[in-house]
Amino acid sequence: MSGLSTRHVVLGLLVERPGYGYDLQQRIDARLGFLGLAESAVYKILERLEAEGWIEETGTRRIGATRRGAPRVMYRATPLGRERFRAWIAAPCERAVLRDELQAKLNVAEPDDLPELLAGAEAQARACLAELATLSRPALASVAEPEVPWRDAATMMVDDFRVRSLQTLVDWLDAICELMEERIRRASRPAPPVPR
Repeated sequence: MSGLSTRHVVLGLLVERPGYGYDLQQRIDARLGFLGLAESAVYKILERLEAEGWIEETGTRRIGATRRGAPRVMYRATPLGRERFRAWIAAPCERAVLRDELQAKLNVAEPDDLPELLAGAEAQARACLAELATLSRPALASVAEPEVPWRDAATMMVDDFRVRSLQTLVDWLDAICELMEERIRRASRPAPPVPR
């Protein structure tokens, strides 16, 4: 099985074209922002990839509008790195494990915690809806068209996944909010008198 490997992601960007640390960070943020990869992590990954022989320095370049721009160490994938990247691409993907704080809270909460859990679930649903409002659902049928460049097609597929995932999460949150509201209503009803 494969698995989400940030080092393979960085390696893939270097297979695509040579780059330097900050450039790679910008490319990751633009295309894979969900990873939340810090710039310092990118530099650590570059060190590891170089130590493993998967990438190599191609020299330094001054980047920026002035001659005083800091020199940047440029990297490119080695033949071994390209081989390792292709092996990762070919490996089957593992099913993603959803690590959601709300699910953990639901599993350890007591009935008295339901009002707070409900408020948290409603806030999470509002945040998902706000994010959904910023996304447009691409027409996946156009992905198969040969005139659509691969990078655009890949972006469309990832955007479609994000929209579908968020919508599914909103549907689940709506359902559990209804269930929690019903349990709260039932718990707040006065108990029927006990016959004597």
